[in-house]
Amino acid sequence: MIAESNTSDTSKSMKKRLRDAFGYENGLYEAIPHLLVFLQGDTSIAHPSPTMGSKKPNQIEFMLCRLIGAITSDEIPVIIYLDDLQWADQATLDLIGMLMLDPSITYFGILGCYRDNEVDKRHPLFGLLEAIRLNGAPLASIHVGPIERECVNSIVSDTLCLPPSLCLPLSTVVHRKTGGVILFVIRFLKTLNKEGSLVYCMTSRRWTWDLEKIKSKRVSKDVVIHTTLQMNSLPKLVQTGFMNAACLGSNFNASILGKTIKDEGFDVCSFLKIGKDGGYIEESESGSYSWTHDQIQQAAYNLILPTQRESFHYHLGRRLLKNSANCDMNGDFLFMIVENMNRGTDLKLNRDEMTQLARLNLQAGNEAMSTSGFHSAAKYLQQGINLLSKDSWIHEYDLTIQLYDAALDTYYTAGQFSNFEVAVKQPLTHAICFEDKLNSYHHLVRFLTASGRSEEALETCLSVLKKLGEEIAPNADIKSLLAEASCVKQMIRNSSIDDMLDLPKLKDSHKIAKISFLSTAIRCSFEMNQVLFAIIICRMVKLSLQHGLHSISADAFSLYGALLTCPILADFEEAYKMGRLALRAIDILDAFMFKHQVFLFFYGSIALCKDPLQASVPKLLEGYKAGFALGDMESVTAYLQLYAGMAVWGCGDKLTRAGEIVRLHAKRMLQHKQVVSCKNILIHLQQATELIGLNEDVYSTFFNISEEEFFHQEMNCRGAHTMKLILHTCRMYLAVMRGNMELAAREYESNGAEYQGGIRFIGTITRVFLAGLVGFFVARKQTSDVEKWIHVGVRSMDTMKSWTKDSSWNYEHRLFLLEAEYYFFKGDKHEHLASAKYKQSIAAAKKHKFKNDEGLAAQKAAVFHRHYNRKKEALTNFQHAKACYESWGAEGLVKEIEIKIASLSQ
Repeated sequence: MIAESNTSDTSKSMKKRLRDAFGYENGLYEAIPHLLVFLQGDTSIAHPSPTMGSKKPNQIEFMLCRLIGAITSDEIPVIIYLDDLQWADQATLDLIGMLMLDPSITYFGILGCYRDNEVDKRHPLFGLLEAIRLNGAPLASIHVGPIERECVNSIVSDTLCLPPSLCLPLSTVVHRKTGGVILFVIRFLKTLNKEGSLVYCMTSRRWTWDLEKIKSKRVSKDVVIHTTLQMNSLPKLVQTGFMNAACLGSNFNASILGKTIKDEGFDVCSFLKIGKDGGYIEESESGSYSWTHDQIQQAAYNLILPTQRESFHYHLGRRLLKNSANCDMNGDFLFMIVENMNRGTDLKLNRDEMTQLARLNLQAGNEAMSTSGFHSAAKYLQQGINLLSKDSWIHEYDLTIQLYDAALDTYYTAGQFSNFEVAVKQPLTHAICFEDKLNSYHHLVRFLTASGRSEEALETCLSVLKKLGEEIAPNADIKSLLAEASCVKQMIRNSSIDDMLDLPKLKDSHKIAKISFLSTAIRCSFEMNQVLFAIIICRMVKLSLQHGLHSISADAFSLYGALLTCPILADFEEAYKMGRLALRAIDILDAFMFKHQVFLFFYGSIALCKDPLQASVPKLLEGYKAGFALGDMESVTAYLQLYAGMAVWGCGDKLTRAGEIVRLHAKRMLQHKQVVSCKNILIHLQQATELIGLNEDVYSTFFNISEEEFFHQEMNCRGAHTMKLILHTCRMYLAVMRGNMELAAREYESNGAEYQGGIRFIGTITRVFLAGLVGFFVARKQTSDVEKWIHVGVRSMDTMKSWTKDSSWNYEHRLFLLEAEYYFFKGDKHEHLASAKYKQSIAAAKKHKFKNDEGLAAQKAAVFHRHYNRKKEALTNFQHAKACYESWGAEGLVKEIEIKIASLSQ
């Protein structure tokens, strides 16, 4: 409807929201091609998506949440109606929960129906409803029971075209016999008509009935049993048609039904007419057929004796398979065959039949994975494995290895880790050659990393790489790293970006396996061993330059560029060059699967060497969306941490807006069961909340525990190292912004939160800056350990100075402030230099739009002038700081500055 009104303001507004959410390159267009047609205003789809094959559950949920969020507005509210939720699988229930709890979706609701007699406290639907209720989403329950006698009387009156008063005796009996179940009422009236108890009298020209006969009629209280008894009175061939149709599901078409019947006397058209006339089935506009109610389907299914159902299903599936061409063996038709044949696996099948069915389950599993049906795929593949004979590794080797490879991928993606742990042992034990074990090793490393067993994952990676001829010493030191980096530097020294992009594509399968495992090893080595992490990056780049480019090469180039921001390798020009190379490689190498990772290291690190920091913030959100759309939750977590850090520590944009965005994404991570990620982000949110001046403990809001309880529980869990570093940096930053340098010094000493030589992310930059301020403050205030603290300050100042050479925009104002603090420490003889540097820092921060740092520089200048009893200058700078913090949105800091202003004004 909206697509037909392209000129309307509503349509234009929606197009803009959709473009903002998806752009033109997104895997959602594969599933909804008309969405791209609508966006482009064209009847043909010009840009098929360059991605992605099967999609992870998180990816699908995220894309659908974004789609609904983009479509809905106050002008276009959306209500989705879902029936029979008692049968919904867990994936569907998870998606419903996502849609209902996503904080970015407004003007949206779900009307869901279910049979409460089939949903108890153990049912997954009950758990979903409780979760929605506990999370504060509006939830209303309406109980719809059997209809009252008056309603039945109205139905009878309307059906028979007689006054309600005349129908009341009949409707009273009908209500008592049927219990007011509307489906039963309708079928009971049809039964009475068929049996002659309710007939149209031509003489009186009205409907008449034999009330006493109807009263005495024995009727089952169950509509299914009643309908089955009705069907039993039909001809045998019609009953056969009903039984076969019931096994095909809630929908079927005439041609498929015809393939299930072995009796040549069966006429499909005649059967369908009887079914429609009897109100059992109905025809859709597309020509397919469906049951008028699931209870009718159940009644038809009950025509099959329970003892014969397994055999009936299996042979029906066999007939479908026999009567089908190979070109038909896909999609729903394939699933229909396999579902029916799987019902007969307890029969005494011979070896050939079991092997054939195992192949069909493999085919169905792969088909389900290609359409993102992960749980269905896992079911088919597990069934295929169960059908294998004990000696299948000898007699059906190819089928067996294919089943296990597909199953491991599916189990991991669907989160079925217990099945994964059992299955992965088989190919690692029985596969004939090492190459056939590579997929299993790949999935095993992913599983170990996701389970928090990074050390095992890294050991496995290194072992596999050694067998592939790429040996990396697990105890490699800095000297080894420098040698590796020097080798790469020589290879790229005289090569331009175009030269490197002109290299041939990597085609050697052995080399592709190498770079794949090197890429896998990156993730599990990042926190485990920074030196090893760096060496692995160098090996990936070397392999790409020596043997050819692969899509993974784009990721390798961005990682290497980020690596060059470390002080031990510091080469910012080369870092930026490699980053630009990685960005261009995304398109040239079709590396769209790695776009989010390239963005992570380019805009989260490399770009900070040269480009204005503020320019990276929207790119981080873009990369976050790309990572979420691919279901890469580890990258998504890193993006949110970088965004939160830049939004609060770095860019000086409106703090309230940054806080809202961080809160929204923290909720989204919790929705997607990414609890550790949510907790890391909450540290930034708590910091923003305190700066804004809100009296809220966000840990209590999200997890109903205090801040201290929160960190006492979390410090020993997976991800604790990162969480601890974020926590101490945030606490140190808050203390510095509040002017509580003694607390900042204690925080520094408790964690050693200074620059340790890693990749230059925003957290690294902030820690260097804060360490320098703390170092000079403590050196100025203490008489002992002055050398130690001066060393801390000077080292930070020197680092900031080297960074400023390549990007005065990002670092000049902070360098000036560190220099001012240094001269303040030096004493009275350097007072004029300190004063000048404070002014330079304030001016540079203002020029480069860092409101937070402008306020901090003014606040530090005020402390400096107050120290020398220059109250007027101190007051002026405190007022300047207050104005900056007000503009930034840091009302919590404004209140503290006002106290200091009031104290000076006395």
